[in-house]
Amino acid sequence: MSAKPPAPSSRDLARRRQYLRDQRRYKFYKGTWRSLALTGFAAGLLWLATSPVWLVRSPSQINISNNKLLSDEAIQALLPLPYPQPLLKIKPKDLEASLETHAPIAAAAVSRRLLPPGLHIRVKERQPVAIALPDTASPMQKIPAKSAAFRSPGLIDAQGYWMPRDSFQSIGSAASEPTLTVRGMQAGDEKDWQEMYEEIAQSPVKITVIDWTRPSNLILQSELGAVHLGPYGRGFEAQLVALDQLRSLNEKVNPEKVAFIDLHDPTHPIVEILQAASTPASPK
Repeated sequence: MSAKPPAPSSRDLARRRQYLRDQRRYKFYKGTWRSLALTGFAAGLLWLATSPVWLVRSPSQINISNNKLLSDEAIQALLPLPYPQPLLKIKPKDLEASLETHAPIAAAAVSRRLLPPGLHIRVKERQPVAIALPDTASPMQKIPAKSAAFRSPGLIDAQGYWMPRDSFQSIGSAASEPTLTVRGMQAGDEKDWQEMYEEIAQSPVKITVIDWTRPSNLILQSELGAVHLGPYGRGFEAQLVALDQLRSLNEKVNPEKVAFIDLHDPTHPIVEILQAASTPASPK
């Protein structure tokens, strides 16, 4: 039978009690200091938020970048910010959403700047590439409801995004209007427009008007005159190539006698002549 361990002495018990008291005291002070630190941190944040040092007092403290069509002042004026405004109370996401409600701004990224206090805003603008005119020959009630955006004159970018014609002027931009006009484009034509505009932008033949009012016959107004293409499709690129090859047409045919150029079949272009009882002429 094993012997029982000796009972702790009174000195050991006293040391044990002292150790436990020290531990409780340490935990108390540690908790107190932690609470004081958190309180101080919160107070510091409150001071930073309200301190005059961290105020956005005027639009001059807001830096704008990546803007070409809109001036810094025009973009600053769009911000729903009363001045002065504590920097830490400004919500960048709210400002981004507000800026993106304006048609000329496709996207915005807002960040706070601590030193010196202010904001930095990076924007992505929509570049208008054409004036969009409605088909005035069609009664308004016959235009699909989804085409409501195209019922009045507007501007479109290379992606086919429609915006009111005064979108830029209304917010103080002096950007000039595009030289290209498209008539009769409707909502739902955006994908075709993206491909069409890319080809037109690369063509050496200057195109000033795209008449899309009759989908069965796309008509271009070019430096060579009116060009009838038939329905828009995969052959559009070949049609523009054929049009480029006709650039010497003015040397062979009086431009005033040309009614239009028929490029339904780009391999066999036809020049319609303004003459009574005339027959189509095929350029050699």
